Amino acid sequence: MDKIELNKIYNEDCLDGMKRIPDGSVDLIVTDPPYLINYSRHVKGHRFENKILNDNNPELISKYIKECYRILKNNSAMYMFASHKTVDFFKQELEDTGFNVKNMIIWDKQRQGMGDTSTVFGFQYELIFFVSKGQPKIRGKRLSDIWSFPKVVGRNQVHQNQKPIELIERCVTKHSNEGDVVFDGFLGSGTTAIACLNTNRNFIGFELDKGYFDIATKRIEEHKQQLEMI
Repeated sequence: MDKIELNKIYNEDCLDGMKRIPDGSVDLIVTDPPYLINYSRHVKGHRFENKILNDNNPELISKYIKECYRILKNNSAMYMFASHKTVDFFKQELEDTGFNVKNMIIWDKQRQGMGDTSTVFGFQYELIFFVSKGQPKIRGKRLSDIWSFPKVVGRNQVHQNQKPIELIERCVTKHSNEGDVVFDGFLGSGTTAIACLNTNRNFIGFELDKGYFDIATKRIEEHKQQLEMI
């Protein structure tokens, strides 16, 4: 069984890969798993028409949360993105595993998305669980639980659920130190890894979708080159 390397991403199922990560070896988890809403765009030919893998697999999320708890160090934290539609399931799984749900952060995306057009009002926010294993130390000043960062749109958007780098950087810098290890089991387009590069953290990431894995690999390598030029 190959040893997990730091600052490398893997094109494999996160549950398989996490078996190679020792207990209590990760300093922070920032992760955006499938929301279990079976979301798909009803616009044929749209560049993001493909369904998110495992978006109807609650058993995977349950096992993933347990593995996150196992690999996370004591007195450390996890940020986990979630949908309001399945927030109760996620909260129950987190608490049953042993995590302390400390905050439900609201990410204000500063503009509404198309999303579910059957609703009366357009959605302009997503939820972020902030949970702890023990008593993690916070860096910097105490913030409110409403975080306002513009969503990624247009040419800069390469993943349908892409998060702003600045948003992920806030998560990373609030609950880790330079040189720490940050984990993301659903790396998507690689934003967590790029946020770690920008803030001098190490990262471990998994992405099952080969298309998005290739996008993430390309983004990370290009970003490394940009940083070397600074």
